[in-house]
Amino acid sequence: MSIKKLGALAFAAMIAAAPFAAHAEEDVIIMLGGPSSDPFWGAVQQGFDQATKDFGVKTQWTAPADFNDIVPVYTKMFEAAIARKPAAIAVGNFFPEPTEPLIKQAAAEGIPVVIINSGGAKYKDLGAIAFIGEDSYQMGYQGGKVAVGKGVKNGLCINQIAANPVLEQRCQGYIDAVTEAGGKAKMVILASEDIGNSQKVQAAVSAMLMQDQTIDGVVTLGVAVGVDALESIKQVRATGRSVDLGTMDLGNTVLEAVAAGDMSFASDQQPFLQGYYGVMIPMMYNKYKMAPSGAIGVGPYMVTKDNAAAVLEVNKTIPGSRGAN
Repeated sequence: MSIKKLGALAFAAMIAAAPFAAHAEEDVIIMLGGPSSDPFWGAVQQGFDQATKDFGVKTQWTAPADFNDIVPVYTKMFEAAIARKPAAIAVGNFFPEPTEPLIKQAAAEGIPVVIINSGGAKYKDLGAIAFIGEDSYQMGYQGGKVAVGKGVKNGLCINQIAANPVLEQRCQGYIDAVTEAGGKAKMVILASEDIGNSQKVQAAVSAMLMQDQTIDGVVTLGVAVGVDALESIKQVRATGRSVDLGTMDLGNTVLEAVAAGDMSFASDQQPFLQGYYGVMIPMMYNKYKMAPSGAIGVGPYMVTKDNAAAVLEVNKTIPGSRGAN
């Protein structure tokens, strides 16, 4: 065998045997997620944990305790992760102004960065090796089409994190679908610190519906807000008023509501896959120098009354895989 061929084989063996990037000071893949108490992020973490087990790599899940002061808290978490010089970082580009310079910094320092959930349009420009997430506009647009089919003429999109442009895109998709059908719709802001406080959310939704008696459709951008909104809307429906409700993301309560017809849809971005691929892709990159050639879309996957029962059965058989609750 030639020396050249021996050298090539030795290099291939070295790459296969070394699962982490040569620059790394810590052999760990860090994922920066959202609060695990949120049903969506609970499912992301479950995918993250399953990939950690399947691939036998060292990982760390890092997330804020809640949504209070989410922008500065998330920014500090990202700065701390970069300072550790890990094997890779998976992070959401939720807040572009503080986050994008940090993505560029990490990439410049040789840390492979995978962007999850938010920021697909610019991930290559920022130096990230991959993006895993949904088409934010279509998440809202497809939901809006379902709402229109239910007769919605005046829709309301409730955005609980005003600093996240992805959520605005979802609302815009919903608004466009309703207006294209001859109706009208708008986005309203719910204070992010109120998420998790059911009484405050329910009171806010009730007030929104009282302010405009012609509102006949509501979409929320997360499970927790959706479940709380359902309670307010049930009270309105009890008076004889018809108000459609849909939401982004899944959980047992949401799936049960969709199956029962209390919600018309849940637009799923399959968070389990975001967590799973967020470990698998940097592992493959560090070990084999492979990366996807384009963004990986994992949503929207529309759940309606037609398929809600089947998805619910999966979530009860493998708890949390289709949305923790």
